[in-house]
Amino acid sequence: MNLLRGLKVGPLVFAFAVGVAGWTPPPTSGPFDSFGDINCEDEMAHLDNFAVSLQNWPQARGAIIFYGGKTFRGKLPRLGEAAARAARIQSYLVKRRGIPANQLIVIDGGYHKEFQVQLWIVPPGAGLPLREPTVPTQEIKFRKGKATPREYRCEI
Repeated sequence: MNLLRGLKVGPLVFAFAVGVAGWTPPPTSGPFDSFGDINCEDEMAHLDNFAVSLQNWPQARGAIIFYGGKTFRGKLPRLGEAAARAARIQSYLVKRRGIPANQLIVIDGGYHKEFQVQLWIVPPGAGLPLREPTVPTQEIKFRKGKATPREYRCEI
């Protein structure tokens, strides 16, 4: 609104300027949002914001990059744990928030020290974000058993 202070403009021009000034396209130089190992309610709040942005810009794609961690809640991770949690995220966005499945891209980012999810809004014609693992796969040790998406559902 500071841009319009002191200017004499008609109501139509003012409404257009407010509409344009109030809308900003999603950023392309970094993730829209990111989070680590948080509870289901907090995760859904992050995902709800992401879903609203994707719904407001339906020609964009949503990229979800997930990174497994060297540990998970103080223990060694199980094989497939990060992917199971990413499946929960994708399912929530499609089934509960109504985002078309073909608007989402899920990318296995490799490993970081801690579990992390990055949410990206990719404008039409832009390339996908690059994954940036910080821990080499050979440094990851797993405990016995394989994780399944069912174990990581939020019961809300």
